[in-house]
Amino acid sequence: MTSPHTAPTVVTQAYTFALDPTAEQVSALRSHVGGSRFAYNALLALVQANWDENRAKKESGLTVTNDDYVSTSHFGLLYLWAEHRDELAPWWGENGSSTYNDAAQRLSKALTNWRKGRAKFPHFKRKGQGGSVRFLGNVVRLADSHHVRLARIGEVKTYESTRKLFRHLERGTGRVVAATVCERSGKWRVSFTVEVTRTLLATRTPERVIGIDVGITTLYTGATPDGTQVLEVANPRHFPRAEQRLAHAQRIASRRQGPKPGLASSKRWKKANARVQRIHATVRYTRGNLIHETTTMLAKNYDVIVVEDLNVAGMVKNHSLAKHISDAAWGEFTRQLEYKTTWYGSTLLRVDRFYPSSKTCSRCGTVKATLSLDERKYHCETCGLTTGRDLNAAINLARQGLPATSSGTGCGGEVRPGCLDNQAHPVEASTEAPTVVGA
Repeated sequence: MTSPHTAPTVVTQAYTFALDPTAEQVSALRSHVGGSRFAYNALLALVQANWDENRAKKESGLTVTNDDYVSTSHFGLLYLWAEHRDELAPWWGENGSSTYNDAAQRLSKALTNWRKGRAKFPHFKRKGQGGSVRFLGNVVRLADSHHVRLARIGEVKTYESTRKLFRHLERGTGRVVAATVCERSGKWRVSFTVEVTRTLLATRTPERVIGIDVGITTLYTGATPDGTQVLEVANPRHFPRAEQRLAHAQRIASRRQGPKPGLASSKRWKKANARVQRIHATVRYTRGNLIHETTTMLAKNYDVIVVEDLNVAGMVKNHSLAKHISDAAWGEFTRQLEYKTTWYGSTLLRVDRFYPSSKTCSRCGTVKATLSLDERKYHCETCGLTTGRDLNAAINLARQGLPATSSGTGCGGEVRPGCLDNQAHPVEASTEAPTVVGA
């Protein structure tokens, strides 16, 4: 008989808490954030100057070796900062060493991503509202369940209890690897990267299967293979509902004296811009809360969860639907399901994006040649079935999880698009908008 639990496993988790710093602590936090930004810009300028100098030598016919280039590794940039910090920033001792270590680490990673073609060449960071700084080791730790101790700053009160993380640290089942302190929308937060020893649930017997069709009119529609609808989450349209308030706040901010070269922003602009940021933050947090609630419920209550492997990056190129697709956050929904199914012993399966889930009749299997987005009811001309478009797609997706159920080959939390039918229907590739199936 399979044990309900697996051996203890070390997983990396993030714990984020809102901070309530005093005015003096806010000034010190901004000094650390500003110091990291200054060091980043200074190191980037030194690297560019070195490369320009070597380029000029090559053009003049001089020999340039690898030793003539400054090292762009993490420690190489740290040594470069230590060599020039006294002349560039005589005040560097006001902040902790982790501040400048963070700048060197970020620039090294940015240059590595540029070399490997994953990102553009790094640019200079500008001063503005917000920012972050990352601390490693014991520089940041929990003093108790309501206070965070920061080096050079002291104990900072948190708005909410940190008891979940505090208990892990007390029991020895958690270890803080790093912590990032950031200011967003006028609020300060600390995010801990923690290695937690968890006893994960063993992969459950795949009995309860659910297919999830994501959309815009209805955000999530869930059904079982027998055709029973078990989930329907209406789209709250977080961003469209806040657009009117956002436009009003942005109009007010546009009439204030904002930041310009050689001209400081006014206090009234800062207050107006803070209102704009708070509206964006409210949209972001309410959207994330709904996704967390839904994904946790699914991972706990169902053994196999089947979703479509949607090409979201391609779908947002449709300018008519880009705003609504971005607001629905389908990619974040799937990302959370990936790790939560691992935690709770369920299985996540992805159906190939070309599978015609919306066009296939869930009763007789007939596939329609075309199905426009404005047809919200699915009507099968062969068997006469009339049902909701999203429900029909969810039933078809749930039945794609049945092979895993019958064979028992599911693996907890593993995303396996290859285990399902990944062959497109002959007429699927000829439709006008194949990437928005299920929207």
